[in-house]
Formats: sequence, structure tokens, C-alpha cells
Amino acid sequence: MTADDDYLGQVRRAMIGMAGPVRDDILQELRGHIAESAAANGGNVHTSLEALGSPRDVGRHYREIYGYGTPFKIVFAAIAFLLAIPSVPVLVIGPETVFPFTLSIVFVVAAAAWILWVGVAAGTQAGIVAGVAGMVGRISAFGAVAFRESGAITSAGGLGLLVAVSLLFVLLGWIPGTAKKAWSSPRAEL
Repeated sequence: MTADDDYLGQVRRAMIGMAGPVRDDILQELRGHIAESAAANGGNVHTSLEALGSPRDVGRHYREIYGYGTPFKIVFAAIAFLLAIPSVPVLVIGPETVFPFTLSIVFVVAAAAWILWVGVAAGTQAGIVAGVAGMVGRISAFGAVAFRESGAITSAGGLGLLVAVSLLFVLLGWIPGTAKKAWSSPRAEL
């Protein structure tokens, strides 16, 4: 295995989660760039690789630019959806106790933390998708209970809180990626 093959293998591993065709195009472009750079500096591949920087940083930079692929976004959204379902306290009908309400807060916090992480790690688009999935999970769970318990009484305040928290999930998915993009320092393009 040559030095550039090893370097590109490390870059490939750092780009895990990206769409395969995009990742392959980037690696092919990098291979050509390394060859051109090595030819320009007298055939020294190691100098060309050092000029590119850490393979881990290069791969992560490309993943930040191009984002995660669709399968990963679907997994991120599915987890947000599943965490959001038990965040609706009316899923357990019975005497009012601390149990359903306290447990629902735990799941609201868990879903919010997950959506924030997705927004930071995977970018604005994936964060918004996860936030929308969380919102759909909450509203679907409430809709299922409302359908099953058609005689249940709902208050305007309770519905308002359900909608507000659900919309907050979308906002939480949008903010981190946007803030990260706005606050990050300009980088030299590869």
C-alpha cells in the first residue's frame, strides 16, 4: 500500500456517513490533487500529503460541506421520532400522578438533546429533518390517544403546550447548524 492509498483510506474513514458516490468523487479528486502536487514538487508524495493536513480533518471538513447521506438522515430522524413519542404525557390515561408527567419530561429532554446533537454534528438540514420527525412523533402520539380516547377532555393550554414544544423541536434542529456555520472561521478550501 502506498502512502497516498493509506492517506486516502483514512480520509474515507473520516467521511463515514456521507453518500457513497459523493465520497468516491471526493477521493478521486483528492487522488488527482495529490498526484499533481507530487509531480510539481519533484515526486515527493509525503510533502504533498503533509500540505493537505490531517486525513481526519480533511475527511471531516468534506463531511461538513456535503453532509450525511440519506440513510444516516433517516436514522437520525427515526431516533428523534421514537424519542418524541413518549414525551407526550397523555399516553398513559389514568389517575393523575407524577409518573406520566415526570417521565414525559425526561423524554422531552432526551429528544431535544438528540435533535441538538444532530443539528451540530450533521448540519442544519439533518437537524431540521430530525426536528420535524420529533414534531410528527409528538403530534402522532397525541392524535393516537385522542382517537382512542374520544371522550377525553383537552384544554387549550395543553394543546398550546403540545404545539409549542413540537415547534421548538424544529427550531432546535435549525439553530445549531446555522450558528455553527455563522460562527466558524473561514477555512482555506482544499
